[in-house]
Amino acid sequence: MWQLKHSLSTSYWPVEKLHQWQEEMLRRLLVHAYRNVPLYRMLYDETGFRPKDFQTLEDIQKIPILSKRRLKKGAPSEVVASGIDPSRCKVVMTSGSTGVPLQIYLSAEDERWQRVTAWRILFEHGFRWTFRTLQIDTTPSQSYFIQRLGIAPKDWMSTLDSPEQWVAVLKSRWYEVLVASASVLHAMAEKILAHGLKVPSPKILISDDETLMPTTRDFVRRAFGIEPIDVYGLCELSNFVWQCETRRGYHISADSHIVEVAAPPGEIGPVIATALGMVTMPIIRYDTGDLAEATTEPCACGRTLPVITRIWGRAVDSVELPDRRKLLWPFFYDLFSRYEELSQWRVVQADPLRLRV
Repeated sequence: MWQLKHSLSTSYWPVEKLHQWQEEMLRRLLVHAYRNVPLYRMLYDETGFRPKDFQTLEDIQKIPILSKRRLKKGAPSEVVASGIDPSRCKVVMTSGSTGVPLQIYLSAEDERWQRVTAWRILFEHGFRWTFRTLQIDTTPSQSYFIQRLGIAPKDWMSTLDSPEQWVAVLKSRWYEVLVASASVLHAMAEKILAHGLKVPSPKILISDDETLMPTTRDFVRRAFGIEPIDVYGLCELSNFVWQCETRRGYHISADSHIVEVAAPPGEIGPVIATALGMVTMPIIRYDTGDLAEATTEPCACGRTLPVITRIWGRAVDSVELPDRRKLLWPFFYDLFSRYEELSQWRVVQADPLRLRV
């Protein structure tokens, strides 16, 4: 697939070339969104922004930020480009972890683009079309034509299955790739280590959906004999932030997404994301509701892609102190994970001066 080969080649492009690519793609997307998507025409008219106001990446902050609330409120006729029948699109629902689920409308071209952006991460870690994948997820993933031909075969298990069932399947055959959330991997690792079980070690082990914390990473490494790869993405935008072989920080798939951390390098700020290849329901400067830290330092792996040093997760999963400072949820995770006696915990903020643990 030429799209996949192109995507992989951009990992080592000169930074200037990568920026030129992003600028050209975003200019086209802005013109398309303003002409064909009522939501963006209303948003940009309200703020006085016009697509011609964007020329280089230095102008990106002139583009109004799209909130999740506004995107959710838009009717299909407002968020889908003119000339496209929403009823003929694939509809993807977000988890609704921040409230009401969001509906994303994808054409066949958008679906293909999202698959390529996700596959790119696997190929960065040595994936081959002959590798068999086991994915543990809430709902079964779609079986594509190439998989029915035996290319990139994939098996699926439900998150509602028990850790015993997951481990039994892993023992029954060798999977070169295992994909699951951090909590599922943690539960499997606990089962394996507690009973001294032996399972075939996958070549690629992906942790997605949730932030991979150090305790879970250590458990998984000990249980499977391989370092997990933490991947960040959204149902809305596919996977687009990932760890390379150094496991130090996260690369941004900059050929397909523009990711901004709205804070100076080394400080925590909101993640603002743009999907450069989604045209049916464009997502431009979208406030993801997540927090991260970015850096301007290049990665030791040699890739020229931008680097995020840490992903902190949902902004709503935090405690605000009386002086307006925030304790993000990894603070509590790091604190309570020191106590082996604790298997579960919850922190509830009743008011600015009281926490119940």
